[in-house]
Amino acid sequence: MEGSKRLAAELAHYKRVGLDSSILIYHLEDLAPYAELTELIFALLAKGEFSAVLSTISVTELLVKPMASGKEDQVEACERFLQGLPHTEIVAPDYDIAREAARLRGRYGLRIPDALLLSTSLKRGAEAFLTNDAELKRAGVEGVAILLLDDYLSEKKP
Repeated sequence: MEGSKRLAAELAHYKRVGLDSSILIYHLEDLAPYAELTELIFALLAKGEFSAVLSTISVTELLVKPMASGKEDQVEACERFLQGLPHTEIVAPDYDIAREAARLRGRYGLRIPDALLLSTSLKRGAEAFLTNDAELKRAGVEGVAILLLDDYLSEKKP
């Protein structure tokens, strides 16, 4: 089964999915070999096949590159994209999210930004987390399915 079909079948199991920053970056930069997969993710999201959770930390990560290069048109395009994401809750970390991130960091050894992204998703009811960070998958965090884009590539990266 081709990668995008496998990913669509997997996403059909979840009502709420957390999005890692990499998913947004790959999509906005039309980055090969992930473009087909990220287009599918955002098409399914637009159709309401699932809802998404996104941390404001991802907003920061997404905006760093265009801001650092002084490309205001890219900053505005990113902001339009983020503000127009359907079925998506953009969440700033609060005390409960920070506390859960500390638990994840302590128990699984996650980096603090990853722990914050994942705890935001967990605290907002995500059943799965879309990423391309193999360390998150290897950590084996309980209570959430870690969906790694590389696992759904039709052709594996060299």
